[in-house]
Amino acid sequence: MLIDNSHASIDIASPIFEHTDKLKHSTMELDPWAAINSASSALASVSDPKKIQLDAAKKALTLLQSDDSGVLIELCLAAANGDTAQLTSILTKPENIKVLTEQDNSGLSPLIYAVVSGQEDSTELILSKSAASLNEPDGLFGYTPLMWAVYFDNKNIVVELLNHGAKLDVAGKNGLTVFDLVKPASDMHDFFEQHGLFEQDKTVDVGMDFYKDDAHVMGESKGDEELLDNIRLRTAGLDIGNEDGGLYQDSNAFVQSSTLLGDEFNFNKLLKNQYIIFSDYDIPSILDLIFSLNIQHNHKTTYPAAVIYQCVRYADHMKNNDVLVENFLNLAFTKIRSGTASKSGVTSVYSEGDIVLQSYWLSVVNFLFFYLSKDDGFFKRYPKVLQDLINTLNSLMIELANSIKFRLDGLVDSCLLDYASIPDISTTLYRNDWNFFKKKHHSKSTYDEIFDMLYPPTVKEQLKPSPIKIVQTLGALLYVLDLHNIHPVVTQQTLSSVFHWISSTIFNRVISQKRYLSRVSAIQIRLNISVLEDWSRSNNRAPKMPDIDEYLLKLFPYTLLDDNLSEDHNHNALSNVALFANKKGDPHDAAFYHSTLFTIVKSHFEPTFELLQWLQCLSGIQDEENLLSLTGSLYKLNSAQLWKAADKYRYEVDEAKLSKAMRKVIEKRAKESNKPVEGLFYTSKDCVLLNQDYNFPVVLPTIPEMVDEYGAGIGGINKERAREFDPFLPYQIVDAIEEIHDQKTTQKEHDDNNDVQRINDEFEQNIMDVGTTNAHDTGLFSEMTMPASLAHRPWGEDENEINPW
Repeated sequence: MLIDNSHASIDIASPIFEHTDKLKHSTMELDPWAAINSASSALASVSDPKKIQLDAAKKALTLLQSDDSGVLIELCLAAANGDTAQLTSILTKPENIKVLTEQDNSGLSPLIYAVVSGQEDSTELILSKSAASLNEPDGLFGYTPLMWAVYFDNKNIVVELLNHGAKLDVAGKNGLTVFDLVKPASDMHDFFEQHGLFEQDKTVDVGMDFYKDDAHVMGESKGDEELLDNIRLRTAGLDIGNEDGGLYQDSNAFVQSSTLLGDEFNFNKLLKNQYIIFSDYDIPSILDLIFSLNIQHNHKTTYPAAVIYQCVRYADHMKNNDVLVENFLNLAFTKIRSGTASKSGVTSVYSEGDIVLQSYWLSVVNFLFFYLSKDDGFFKRYPKVLQDLINTLNSLMIELANSIKFRLDGLVDSCLLDYASIPDISTTLYRNDWNFFKKKHHSKSTYDEIFDMLYPPTVKEQLKPSPIKIVQTLGALLYVLDLHNIHPVVTQQTLSSVFHWISSTIFNRVISQKRYLSRVSAIQIRLNISVLEDWSRSNNRAPKMPDIDEYLLKLFPYTLLDDNLSEDHNHNALSNVALFANKKGDPHDAAFYHSTLFTIVKSHFEPTFELLQWLQCLSGIQDEENLLSLTGSLYKLNSAQLWKAADKYRYEVDEAKLSKAMRKVIEKRAKESNKPVEGLFYTSKDCVLLNQDYNFPVVLPTIPEMVDEYGAGIGGINKERAREFDPFLPYQIVDAIEEIHDQKTTQKEHDDNNDVQRINDEFEQNIMDVGTTNAHDTGLFSEMTMPASLAHRPWGEDENEINPW
């Protein structure tokens, strides 16, 4: 049984430790390291002898500590106690860094002490100074630091070690490896399974490959089921626990260096193992391989983008083949767009799509744009590719938003418009209704009301539609976007599109259906929408404004096409892309999507809020002055919409009615001075219903924003994160592509040889046919003999003799 560090304290008053204390003044004075053997024999009854021996080794270090104790002892103690200040002080001297590779008399190094003690900060500090002992087994049990981290189920330290290049296949004492220490059905087992680390287990017999493959398939299926379960939890309004340490929020939590080609990706120079050799006849097979990666490598969206990029940079930098570059990217973008569309192939609001798959490919295009942008001058050489990328990005965002709209379309009425939380709202009596069919409301006693409040809602009540269902769907969308590391600017645009649809849909259904045009309904709908506001406030994210010159910011993304631009440059070179004009209230401006999510939601809901305010205040208008004061504060409603709501308004039985004079004023303004509101989009010329399916232009993240999100950051500090998102590829993918290229090349040569042989055969056959014809010549037409006069005489001679005329 494994004893956790937090429960490692042992009662020193026990008989076992009484014996240990006696040893302290006798045996330890002569040989402190003998405490290890003595303690292990005295504690033989304890369930984890390894932990006991490690604690004894640490206690021996404490006894040996003195003013003149060596650097190694000080380092080991500081590492075990998590004293990062002491560690930093010791390691400031370059000669002390070499001591990190040494082991004390018990066979343990400072890194081992930090790992077995669960000191994450000490582990990180030691690895930042030296990783020389990263894969070295200790002298006590023969375990490597990674094996100890797995043994004690410390996931954070495992990730830290793997990030610095810890090897999984290093064998320790008795031939044990990391895989032998992973406990079944544990968090560490799930961690290894999620990241495909069991695929690197080389200790399994060949005869067990069949069962290993089945287990691998089951593992992937379990991972997919776990992802779907997490999305269902979000959809059910439940959050996911934090015991996974953000594992699913960052599917690229670490990159195993032993499986990747290269240590640092150079975007400015073509280096070996950082490009893929291919030919035009390989493209269909390579694209098929790319579209299989989402199954083989769950949520590793950098892999498909890296394959495309490495192929493109080979065709661009080594082959200098413009046609091959454009054809490859055009086919890739086309297949991505067609592969994520609905079953009918038509993108529609009324089509349900796989939001996990759609967000996956949205992330792939997102990373591909990042890689191509870092390739100096690429878009200057291929401006058409930038436009194709913008169109693909826009298409994927629309498809993802439409999939969410499809799920919300049937919930808007029941969860936002019809849901009633105000008591007795359903019993409100309206004029011109058949009210005598309604049951009269009997108010509850104070006792009944208090008694009902003491109990939670019944299961039946909880299952009824409510605004929470809308929030749960939005939570599922945000979850898959974060799962695939999509850039915050792109995430903000996707959420903005969904909220624009929700607001416009509510507005259109309220103004076009008389049953919602009442004071009570407006109050209730406004309360329901406040639930969405609360959700946006709790997820109130905002992308950072890029730290670049404002003049260059206004020219982006045209700066990707040309360095020498002026403000009056050709804005038609790119279509369907938004620029920075610093209009934070305009969805056509890139600055709009750098606002907080709560600000974006409020901006989209302004017309709806003003319509609900108009309904609540309509019956209170007494004179034209009040009317002008109220309508003057409603900037997002035009005269036609004000008149539509006033004309179809439902009055309660005891509610004051709008005077005829005021009705005539509103109607006159609607007929004479109705104008569309700037910034809003309508479905018809009367400017009443809003265009809920309007698509806003795409905002591309700038290069500094992408470097700050995916790179090492300004100054190149975070190199580990840069490696996570650089376009590296595992050996398996590179080998598969090389095999495709070799097979296609061999097949192409074989086909070419067959074509040459066929042409030669046809040529020889033609020559043989000509020779055969000449050999059998009969000379029939070699010479023509004129017929003799006996055999021929001129035509018509007999007729001339009979009739000379």
